[in-house]
Amino acid sequence: MFNTRFRLPKISLSLSKFLQMKLNSFLFRFLPFSFSRGYVTVLGKLYYLLCWTEKNLIRNTIKHVFCRKIPAPILNQKIKAAFKGIFDHYHEKLFVGYSNFPKLLKFLKSRITFAGAETLQASLQDGKGVILVTGHFGAVEFLPGALALNGYPTSMICRFQTTRLRESMGQRAEAVGLHLIDADEGNIVLSAMKALKAGRILITECDEFDEWRPDPHRDSYFLNCRLPSDRTLELLQKRSGAQVITALMQRQGRKRYTCNLTPVGNGASPVFPPIHEQCLNVLEETVAEFPEQWYQWKKFGKLVKSHFEAEYDRQEAGYLAPEIGFSLPDQA
Repeated sequence: MFNTRFRLPKISLSLSKFLQMKLNSFLFRFLPFSFSRGYVTVLGKLYYLLCWTEKNLIRNTIKHVFCRKIPAPILNQKIKAAFKGIFDHYHEKLFVGYSNFPKLLKFLKSRITFAGAETLQASLQDGKGVILVTGHFGAVEFLPGALALNGYPTSMICRFQTTRLRESMGQRAEAVGLHLIDADEGNIVLSAMKALKAGRILITECDEFDEWRPDPHRDSYFLNCRLPSDRTLELLQKRSGAQVITALMQRQGRKRYTCNLTPVGNGASPVFPPIHEQCLNVLEETVAEFPEQWYQWKKFGKLVKSHFEAEYDRQEAGYLAPEIGFSLPDQA
């Protein structure tokens, strides 16, 4: 008998590029919100069926972080919800980029609440701008548009996976007065400083691990893992004198969203740790409570993969002592 094995075809695209195929950008112009979300969910499940190693990486990373804190049955529910959160994120990205524009504006105006808006308004009064630090959490794709529609002068550092999305977002951002800083074009720090000097809100993400500028003299901790400490936020804050506020857009269900705005300290040692660590702490506390709404598990898993595999090997050999932290290789 012939010894044959059935193998599923491999997808060379990332999930982001897979979901941003031209057909999908066209369909989003017409599909209602709920239908388009279901459509993205089906495509996402197909993607992970074919890219099962990526799916396993995400599962194992979540288990590694929470296995000692959350009972196994509840943890499995959280993992399932985390994949749903990933699909929701990409649905929101496509919805912002390609859906009917007037309906999108109405959606952003009516569905989003800002908790702590008075802090943001007060911080803008001195004319130094505000560094608004978010993460790959919840409905972050709605954040810049919602701010702009509420009259806040907003700039955001972003990177686009496709030229089609770059062009669409550029047109839509211009229509609402939102300034996009393309991370693939020009000097990002210089563009960010110009936005702050103009008294604008600068949105940036604190969990872009592969974009960090590591501090060789200091480490930081995130989800009980030791990471290099990023110097970028510290640099921007010291040069601009801008107030730093974290902004996490939490999904509340029923197409309702709350942006939680939390001011952080000025980073003056020894009273406060560096700004970047303070922002990571806020994100960490939120992710610990709502792990299903953070969608950076794949990238974080690549950082810690070798260590949770080593821990698994020790458990198989009978060594059960938990690790309280570990080093990571230098990042380019």
